[in-house]
Amino acid sequence: MKKSEKTKQQILDESWQLFVEYGYKDTSTRQIATAAGVAVGTVFSHFPNKIDILKTAMHQRIDMVIEQASSADQHHSARLKLRHYADHLFSFYLQHREFSQALLSDLLWHQAYFSDQIELFKQRLFAEQVYDDIKATVMMDCYFMTLIQGLSDPTSCKDNMLRVLTNKLTLLY
Repeated sequence: MKKSEKTKQQILDESWQLFVEYGYKDTSTRQIATAAGVAVGTVFSHFPNKIDILKTAMHQRIDMVIEQASSADQHHSARLKLRHYADHLFSFYLQHREFSQALLSDLLWHQAYFSDQIELFKQRLFAEQVYDDIKATVMMDCYFMTLIQGLSDPTSCKDNMLRVLTNKLTLLY
């Protein structure tokens, strides 16, 4: 790994720890720079702003959650696969509710950032059956609307979110 890549990863790792400890809103780029052992300008040479740090850090962690869920995935239908992955992802998002809300808020207006990750996920869901882009897109819509609704309700839990998602997906089949 190049020095520049190591520095960028150090910034991401330290920012994540600070976000977890102090919250996204209460973590400054100056704190991130100090924790990473770099100048504030170095942080901005790798990321244009704080939301981009969060997006990149979340992207990495979402990939890790998906890979962990993948190792336990024994489902063959896209619907059951989505429910399986949602079980893991909803837990992650609820555990990091503040970051998830900030990320989804930004994602609504900058969908291109996660479009490749979402497209790969849709392909993963249909790995064992004929790919249906319309069905995959509607499934993702159901997933994201359930996620947004769950994150908006401070009393929501993973099991309720999974039940809502399952009910929505049942209408597709």
